[in-house]
Amino acid sequence: MRKILIIGIFIATFFMPLQVQAKKLQFVQISDTHLSLSGQDYRGRKVTESADCLKKAIKEINKNKNIKFVIFSGDNIDIADRDDLVAFLKLANKLNKPYYVLIGNHEVFRYQHFNKKNFMHTVWLHHPQMLFKKPNYVFKPNRELVFIVVDGANELIPAPSGYFKPETLEWLDKQLYKYKNKKVVLVQHFPLIPPMKKRSHNTVDADKYFQVINSHDNVIAILSGHFHFDNIIYKKGIYHMSAPAFVMPPHEYKIITIEYDPKYLFSDPAEFTITQELVPTIEQTEIPQKEYEPFYNKELGEEDK
Repeated sequence: MRKILIIGIFIATFFMPLQVQAKKLQFVQISDTHLSLSGQDYRGRKVTESADCLKKAIKEINKNKNIKFVIFSGDNIDIADRDDLVAFLKLANKLNKPYYVLIGNHEVFRYQHFNKKNFMHTVWLHHPQMLFKKPNYVFKPNRELVFIVVDGANELIPAPSGYFKPETLEWLDKQLYKYKNKKVVLVQHFPLIPPMKKRSHNTVDADKYFQVINSHDNVIAILSGHFHFDNIIYKKGIYHMSAPAFVMPPHEYKIITIEYDPKYLFSDPAEFTITQELVPTIEQTEIPQKEYEPFYNKELGEEDK
């Protein structure tokens, strides 16, 4: 069963009727597929089902002409292995629309001879539309919106905690200034606000990241995965949206839609809506094993202080 939520709406206050010239951007987020050629199921993660479910999801996504692109937001493979990554990319290449790949904590380990440079080079070789050779990059789907991919994986000591290096935050600060006249969606594997009680997964020095984005006013949403849990937290005008793990039944992906009138997108407050639809690839026959307990239990849109 599909689940649809309207997760964000800012509307400037006017007392005269507005001539609506709405634009719509619709895309898919798939997170934590944990694909493996030889892996076994563990802790509720159906690794052995991931590839077949991804094939099914791609077929459905290809039928939807409204979807403009797909984001794979990290942990696309279960271990740092080139062959697994190539297998994942061969499946992703069956998409009939652009797709973008992020690095998660499972995918790089320098001492297994598969670091970030190896990962991105493999993606560049096997992804026919990949133009980026570094894990931090920017893509612009239209004139008003900019998506910035921010890498927080640790390739030296693989760990569940994210860490955004000072040079990464400096780069992000420059990009936010560069696109100060656009609205920005940040995409990363590691959330800044933990959606569940699992402190080992929390982002290190998240306050330094917040200092960067709080010094700008153009970020409207941060998309992430990692915690294997769908949740939305609103803080200081930004929607922090974490995605469920595709590797866990019912193997869900998100269809996210941003709608706005360009005339009022840059008003104060901005006028736009964000909706998400969770799409399962199989029927849920049993309650999946919970990995962690929810950290927040708030009504949708309630601001985190």
